[in-house]
Amino acid sequence: FSLCLGCLLTFVIQGQQLFIETFSGYNLTAYDLEGFTDNEGFIPIGFRVAGGFEHLQVGMEYHTDITSPEFDTNLNRTEFKHTYYGGLVRANISSLPAYRFGVILKAGAGMYQTERSSYALPDESQTGPTLEYDPTFGLNAGIGISAPIYTLLHWEIGDMYHHVYWEDQGLLGLANYRGSYHSFQLGLSFNLVFGNT
Repeated sequence: FSLCLGCLLTFVIQGQQLFIETFSGYNLTAYDLEGFTDNEGFIPIGFRVAGGFEHLQVGMEYHTDITSPEFDTNLNRTEFKHTYYGGLVRANISSLPAYRFGVILKAGAGMYQTERSSYALPDESQTGPTLEYDPTFGLNAGIGISAPIYTLLHWEIGDMYHHVYWEDQGLLGLANYRGSYHSFQLGLSFNLVFGNT
């Protein structure tokens, strides 16, 4: 017990950076479901909070859609709305991450929630209820760059790939499929420093 407590206190003492970010951007679908393989764009909004060491932080991320991807098939329009919440590991490769330009590496894992709605064309009157997929586990990873705007306020731009595989959903007889997507993101963050840098 003493050893575990000592390790925990060592981590708390050495932990000196808090990262808070809000972001948006442009996402692009990479589905492999028949009829929905076209790359459709949509806009997310989200936030990240992470804390830890100067070059490495651990935390959480949440994002959802401002606009959702839409697919026209036959006389119907189908829309998929995404929500994600999960854990995050963020690395900043820089001589002084809170104050200078750096290369950002991110990886995460968590739960993806998707809602599917269908509308009749051309008047887009809804033809059925919104179908909610059971949350499923997925992974994401990406790379980007960050630089200061003013003191601890930074801009960050990067590319993330979200790998999601939907199975055993049983909605409208859909087969198992990959519901992955690309995310090109622009964020605004505070990098708060505690203790000596």
